Amino acid sequence: MQPVMRFKPCFFLTCLLPILLLLSAGLQADSRLVREAFQSDRASQSLLLDITTAGQRLVAVGERGHIIYRDPGQPWQQAQVPVIAHLTAVHFATAELGFAVGHEAIILRTTDAGVSWELVHHETEESPLLGIQFLSETTGFVVGGYNLLLMTEDGGDSWTFLGDELPNPEEYHNNAIIRDTANRLFIAGERGMLFRSIDQGASWEQLPLDYDGSLFGLFATPAGDLVATGLRGNLFISRDAGDSWQALDHDGEQTLNGGLALDDGRLLVVGQNGEYLLGHADQLQVFTLPGRNSLLAVARQGQDLIAVGRGGIHTLPLSETNHR
Repeated sequence: MQPVMRFKPCFFLTCLLPILLLLSAGLQADSRLVREAFQSDRASQSLLLDITTAGQRLVAVGERGHIIYRDPGQPWQQAQVPVIAHLTAVHFATAELGFAVGHEAIILRTTDAGVSWELVHHETEESPLLGIQFLSETTGFVVGGYNLLLMTEDGGDSWTFLGDELPNPEEYHNNAIIRDTANRLFIAGERGMLFRSIDQGASWEQLPLDYDGSLFGLFATPAGDLVATGLRGNLFISRDAGDSWQALDHDGEQTLNGGLALDDGRLLVVGQNGEYLLGHADQLQVFTLPGRNSLLAVARQGQDLIAVGRGGIHTLPLSETNHR
């Protein structure tokens, strides 16, 4: 392992992922991004790129440093954020301790469930960060462009480059990282690349997948299954910790960006142009959100299923009235 010191120059993110074509091109990759995010009454309607839970609270991140949060039954509030960079992913290690990542290898940390944030990592010449996963309050991983993989063992105070540990000599982009119910780590990326670590990131192996398109999302189900989302409706499930993968049939055609498993075992997968899938793995139905805003991520709060994307916050109406 080596300290974070060398990376390829920052690249234009709209070339990295179709979902990031939604990003405004107005912000330049320089130190001007490190200043307090603007407070806006319309932050919940701006482009949001990820959403997660912090205990019972929802926290979402997006363009221009916007981070918003909502407690059950309460309105959305905007957090205090020290950057105006686009933030691409958010994850909580505990109900209070969370991290957000984005352009210019920015990593933010919160210790108050998302109300306020501090900058713990920033390098203008590094690749953008796209996914984050913690195993404990101290040990976590971040992935990004050009085979970027970072690890912290001190709660985000310092980060070590681990990209050389991945069997990814072409340096394809790493788009998402998760852990499953057995604490194994998985990374998904370009060209159908899938990696697994069974020793908390010390070593990695490539997993077989008969697909060479980009994978944008990964999620684990309570039953231990893994689901990977990709271009043009490609969707895959593994029931053996990634050793083998099965393509899931459905009538959707849009790129799929992320999803989650519901308590009853159904899958909810969100995608471009307002399309989302709902159902058990062998009976997925296609729904379309009114307005057809692209959906990038989804989280649950009580009985509410909240997706984020273009247009900000969207409550998904899981009813037959939206069935395509």
